Amino acid sequence: MRRFFPLRPLVLMMAAGLPLACLADNDDEVADLRRQVQALTQRVDTQQSSLRVLAARLQQLEAAGPGQARMVRTVDAAQPDGSAGQEPASAEGSGAEKVVREAPPSRSAEAVYREQSAMFDRKFTLETGVSYSHSNRRDLFLNGFLALDAIFLGQINLDRIKADTLTFDVTGRYAPTDRLQFDLNVPYLYRYSAFSSVGAGFSTSAVAERNVSNGDVGDVSAGVFYRLIQESADSPDTVLNFRVKAPTGTSPYGIKFADTPDSGGNLKVPAKLPTGNGVWAASAGLSFIKTVDPAILFANLGYTHHFDRSFNDISSDPNTRTPGSVRLGDQFSLGAGFAFALNERMSLSTSYSHRFARKAKIRQEGQGWQTVNGSDSSAGVLNFGVTYALSDRRSMVFNLGIGVTADAPDVTIGVKFPFSF
Repeated sequence: MRRFFPLRPLVLMMAAGLPLACLADNDDEVADLRRQVQALTQRVDTQQSSLRVLAARLQQLEAAGPGQARMVRTVDAAQPDGSAGQEPASAEGSGAEKVVREAPPSRSAEAVYREQSAMFDRKFTLETGVSYSHSNRRDLFLNGFLALDAIFLGQINLDRIKADTLTFDVTGRYAPTDRLQFDLNVPYLYRYSAFSSVGAGFSTSAVAERNVSNGDVGDVSAGVFYRLIQESADSPDTVLNFRVKAPTGTSPYGIKFADTPDSGGNLKVPAKLPTGNGVWAASAGLSFIKTVDPAILFANLGYTHHFDRSFNDISSDPNTRTPGSVRLGDQFSLGAGFAFALNERMSLSTSYSHRFARKAKIRQEGQGWQTVNGSDSSAGVLNFGVTYALSDRRSMVFNLGIGVTADAPDVTIGVKFPFSF
């Protein structure tokens, strides 16, 4: 009996052997593709990590406010490949390193610094400005005596003075270094005053009025600013300043007062209005500025000394000429406030300033010093300001001042236009 070798198992073995060889070849290709996919996945994860870090930093900068934030980018070797936080194009190198990049201050913040102390930006700045102030003062004068502790016998005068002053000034500033700055201010003043008096000729219904106006150059001043301490995390920007004012304006001494024709000797008005104080003055002060995101805090202290000066005539009587000397009282000033940078171009500020002046003294030729009663003053002003950067070099500073004491102007409105070269 002839036996035949079974063909089916042989065919199955041959059919199975061929795919096994092909699969053995494909395994190497699959493994290679798997390694490439893992490498690309790891690279994508690294890029996504970098994007998340940059997005978090950008969100912090936007929340901190323009001009006051500092951008910090950290490159850390925390990822397995040591490239976390690095950009793909510069992924070479390993280890931990930190790069700190400080954003430049906004133009609105620069204008606030320039207005409160000095910028020290090694540039020349030309500033033109105009301001208007208004004062309305009423004085009651009693010339007589009180009878029976209840009845006043004599003359009663109610005087009123409305004064308006328009000031045009030009200021030049130059900072040769990051610690030193010089400036020069030249003002021009136009003054208008309305004088009125009730009670002329012993009549309560009679009112005498007279207006006086004139304009002239004011007192020119020059100053120097020196930065003692630059702002840091723990200390404010501290600036020391010195200023000298020259008596280039119209002096108030020797101006004659004349009777108005319809007052019956009840109202006397000056022939012209002064535009300066008539004496040399020197002042020194300290300014402090600290950035506390998102606000800028500032404060200042100042002292002004007036030097004695002699004049050929200090009398206001048109028929008298009296040589003499004048000694104005020294002044102390202080102020504080804060500003908010709303965006890259605009900021708002609020501050309060106060000035105390001692009594003045006069001395006629050949006599001793005499104190002028009522010459001391205490002037407080509440200020509101808006600063707007028109461009990289130009800005506009608007200020509104409201007097809170009797010796301060009732209202002051001013606008300035600094231009940097």
